[in-house]
Amino acid sequence: LAPCPATREADLQAMLRCCSLALLALHGASALQVAKPAISTRRADGLRSNAILAASATDEGQASLPSSTANLVKSIVGSGVLSLPVGLAAFSSSRAALVPALALLSVAGTVSGYCFSMVARVCAATDSSSWGEAWSKSVGEKSSWVPPALIGLLTLSVSIQYTMVIGDSFSSIFSAWGLPALLASRTGAIAALTAFGTLPLSLLPSLSALSFTSALGVAGLLYTAAFMVLRMSSYGPGSALHAAVPPPLRPRFEGALAFSPKVFVLVSILASAFLCHFVAPNFYKELAPGAGAAPAKERKMRRFSLLTAGGFALSAALTAVVMAAGFLTFGGACDGFILNNYAPTDRLAQLARVAIGSQIVFTYPFIHVGLRDSAQALLASVFGKAPARVPTTFGIFALTTAIAISLTNLGLIAAVTGALVSTSIGYVLPSLMLGQTLARRVRAGGASRGDKLELLAARGITALGVALAGIGVWSCFV
Repeated sequence: LAPCPATREADLQAMLRCCSLALLALHGASALQVAKPAISTRRADGLRSNAILAASATDEGQASLPSSTANLVKSIVGSGVLSLPVGLAAFSSSRAALVPALALLSVAGTVSGYCFSMVARVCAATDSSSWGEAWSKSVGEKSSWVPPALIGLLTLSVSIQYTMVIGDSFSSIFSAWGLPALLASRTGAIAALTAFGTLPLSLLPSLSALSFTSALGVAGLLYTAAFMVLRMSSYGPGSALHAAVPPPLRPRFEGALAFSPKVFVLVSILASAFLCHFVAPNFYKELAPGAGAAPAKERKMRRFSLLTAGGFALSAALTAVVMAAGFLTFGGACDGFILNNYAPTDRLAQLARVAIGSQIVFTYPFIHVGLRDSAQALLASVFGKAPARVPTTFGIFALTTAIAISLTNLGLIAAVTGALVSTSIGYVLPSLMLGQTLARRVRAGGASRGDKLELLAARGITALGVALAGIGVWSCFV
């Protein structure tokens, strides 16, 4: 028997809820700290829980602007920024390419921040407290499957990328420690860390014991950024570190700056670097409106605009440091995982690999839980019954591990995902929601001139996102 519409909608809502949990883990478990109050919240009228964006009947929040800004930065900046240098190297080996790359980063951060604010504005305009509710009220119920489907693809891709990073990081570490060649190989490192690290952690009945990963992730990324800046002048020709790097990964600067369609590889990776849009409703809900004579909703929206501007600006600055330091050190030789470029004998690089690799091992279970639960919800909607937790976990690990072992180009995976999925989630979906909300206002005759201009801007961003998705995927393979 086919599932009834109510059951199918419940399954879609479950998929969206579970995928949203995984998206929070995309840039580290720190984002879960923001979501914790919402995870346990339930409405009495229908027990409609949402892991990120729990419903609330009031605009009053408790989070201060500084703490919310810090949490937003932690939610945006993750280990994915370590693939940005290869996006720059994809279209040029000239140091002059850093200038347009930084300009693109600024534009991507600005557009992503604007789209982040769009989600909260739609929630405010439609009296919604979750992404799913805002989408249904602005775009329509019939397309409610789109967000969970895209997030499902994203979490699968991130699981594969994290496994690849684990292999790249720990194979170098194990080799430097003098461990047997089988274990020190990329395949051996992935198999060992999966069997004795990520798999057992993902089978834990509760992930509360892994809450320390927030501080671990932030400290690891800050150390890595500082280390990369420190090493910018240490890998020149003739140095001991230069000689210790495999020839294909040694610094290479050549040619004049010229346009190349490969620039869209960087654009696609940048779409992933600023992706945190599914947490926007929760940040809006938790933010305190502040004091003032204006209505609480109006005060809160003004503070949310400041939160968005500050959070994305700080994130862009840290992202720019990592991208610039990696590219100015290795140029056109940048690897998809920039830490692979650093010499195995570089102790500071080894510490960075340990920091990033450990962060990923301990945050991986948060991604897996979302992917596993969304897979169970999808299978339940198709077959009427969800498989058990443990068999589903083993099946997902078998799939992601096999793919991660067979693929070696992390930058390509990040670029394709950024082009096809992250661009859609970060640009297309928010602008569609705001565009539909403003279009209704225009049809009702209550739109101002500013509303009409912003409607054009929203439609333009939607078209831009679709175009970038197509061009980005094409540029990855030309």
